[in-house]
Amino acid sequence: MQQSGGALSAADLYLFGALLICAAGYTEGGRLAREMPGWQVIGWGLMLCLPLNLLGAALALQHESFRLTGHSTAGLLYAAIGSQFLGLVVWYRGMAAIGVPKASQLQLAQPLLTLVWSVFLLGEHLPVAAPLTAAAVLVCIAVTQRARG
Repeated sequence: MQQSGGALSAADLYLFGALLICAAGYTEGGRLAREMPGWQVIGWGLMLCLPLNLLGAALALQHESFRLTGHSTAGLLYAAIGSQFLGLVVWYRGMAAIGVPKASQLQLAQPLLTLVWSVFLLGEHLPVAAPLTAAAVLVCIAVTQRARG
């Protein structure tokens, strides 16, 4: 909202809708991970989403130029297999072990780490609101974790 003059835009509404859909899938995946191995949870999730992803990719590629190279293919395979599939297998196993609510709260610390690394590794300049918001999220995480104990 800060970048769009303080008003909500269509992109903000799309982002909010995506947040709701992803939160529902995330929670259901955590519940399923209690009953089946994480690799099956993410495998089925990916297979069920494949038709939508193929459609989205086909539509997007019509508007974006690309060149398929060995480097780009390797990057895509790493993102699909390493980062997504294997990473989520471990993540769902962890959610099954410690519970969806606790794991979800701990994952909220990830954006703070992203901000820190973007400054140190990429030389990003952050607006004042970014670290303040991240600190507020960390305080909320700490309060809710203590309240649960």
